[in-house]
Amino acid sequence: VPMFALVIEFMGWRRKEKRFDRLAHEMARLLPPAFSITAILGAMMAILLFTLYPRFMGYLTDIMGPTMWVYPFFFIAETFSLYFYYYSWNQLQGNKKWIHLLLGLALNIFGTAILFTADSWATFMMTPGGVDEVGNLTSLYNAVWNPGWMPLNIHRLVANITLGALLAGAYAAYRFIAAEREEDRAFYDWMGYTGNLIALFTMLFLPFVGYYF
Repeated sequence: VPMFALVIEFMGWRRKEKRFDRLAHEMARLLPPAFSITAILGAMMAILLFTLYPRFMGYLTDIMGPTMWVYPFFFIAETFSLYFYYYSWNQLQGNKKWIHLLLGLALNIFGTAILFTADSWATFMMTPGGVDEVGNLTSLYNAVWNPGWMPLNIHRLVANITLGALLAGAYAAYRFIAAEREEDRAFYDWMGYTGNLIALFTMLFLPFVGYYF
């Protein structure tokens, strides 16, 4: 969602069209609740992993330890970027719009870094690299950049854009039904159309990046 919200916001800024800015802002409304749910579920599942599979997680920590120290930094940076990006929307308008766009760019960079970091752990389990025949670490670089890492990064980026766009479309459908003014109904109809258009376009690439993976 931050990816296409930022692109739409940038289009509105360049074209000086308020409706694009409103569209990006409406899509960004999905971010705070989604982020909170993700953080809660992620913490619960991390506790389950370390308690149910202590030996396995101990081994994975021995291999990927440095990246697991970096991960919380990216998460904290993304958290600050997200809330500053969303809650400063109305304050950073006009000549200050470029500052807001930079916050959105930072949000996307840190979020992508989080995705790439976690993907290295997942793909190490499927296509391990950087270890010898008995599983001892020989190269952290090769353990991270294992054969499946970049294909999964690409696949998840495309899939997450598709999912985010469909969520935006579903949110727009709900707001369309609840809207009382014809002007609002027209806006949310356009928002739903835009979300579905993005989702269908990116979904076309999913089979190909899936085969690549």
